[in-house]
Amino acid sequence: MNERNQLIYADYFSGMSLQDVAAKYGVTRQRIQQIVAKTGPKRPRLSGGPKLRKFSYEAIAEYYQLNKPTLVDAAKQFGCSVSTITHALAERGVVGGRKLRFTDQAITDIVSRYQAGEKLRLIGESYQTSAQYINTILRRSGATARRRVKNV
Repeated sequence: MNERNQLIYADYFSGMSLQDVAAKYGVTRQRIQQIVAKTGPKRPRLSGGPKLRKFSYEAIAEYYQLNKPTLVDAAKQFGCSVSTITHALAERGVVGGRKLRFTDQAITDIVSRYQAGEKLRLIGESYQTSAQYINTILRRSGATARRRVKNV
């Protein structure tokens, strides 16, 4: 084994990424991978340690408890997905979270617009949600569903 390959292996084993080692020696990441495979065992993986996260679950949970935003708004605030917010809240034991929260006034408006004949899709678009979710809100509020009229 030549000296250069030993240095490459030592750098990789010390914790440098394949990409960083490749940049240092002016070769591709794949070539570093080949050299490491021929030179010796791969570096040990750290198992059982804490997961590396891009977002602080503690900060998310604290923000959520203080501001009580919707999950969508919290996700926008942190630049992450809604599922990341729900995972953070669940891990920290914070109860809550619906994707959208409508006030009683908004629900009354939805029901009245529906009863006036407006389509679910149009109501949903105005509240930036789906027709299915508007239908769920109507069901929960006890509004009676209109039947579709088939064109003959």
